Amino acid sequence: MAGDLKLAYAQFEELETFARFGARLDDATRKIIEHGRRIRACLKQPEFAPVSVPAQIAVLLALTAELLDPVPIDQMTEAEHLMHEAALNIPAEVGARFETADKLSDEDRQTIVEIMRKSLARFQPKPEAKPQTAPIAAPETKPAGKAHAEPDRKSDGGSKPDTSLDAKPKPETEPKPEPEATEKS
Repeated sequence: MAGDLKLAYAQFEELETFARFGARLDDATRKIIEHGRRIRACLKQPEFAPVSVPAQIAVLLALTAELLDPVPIDQMTEAEHLMHEAALNIPAEVGARFETADKLSDEDRQTIVEIMRKSLARFQPKPEAKPQTAPIAAPETKPAGKAHAEPDRKSDGGSKPDTSLDAKPKPETEPKPEPEATEKS
């Protein structure tokens, strides 16, 4: 069960050493470092405060499932305490497998992870409400019947017309098509 955590913690230690030299880190590297800090925080145990086997397994599974990643480092002790309390709610048939050499089934793991997820619900990010978007209005079109549009006036008294690229003057007369040559027979 702790194999994945050993690998994640080893990666963290290497990257943490590298990050101390002031290197710029990408998002994936930062995520590994933050996850490793949470592993370290959970592995610290106060002296003379033994942790029960179900609580240890529950914390390790929560770390593996990255449930503690959104928890701020300064609140890790509180989160771990909540997980220890929640470990008391692990079903007896799952808890019985802790004392044997049997491996936990995927269902057992999912059960424990869900119990831990519920205990850490207050630390999980809130889903953001989707903002209401107004329908996009169609662009205003000018009536086609007018030959010359009224030019926009600048705010300096209206003495000069707007000479933007959008205002193209129309030719005063349109070229007439040339008559077609007729054949004589």
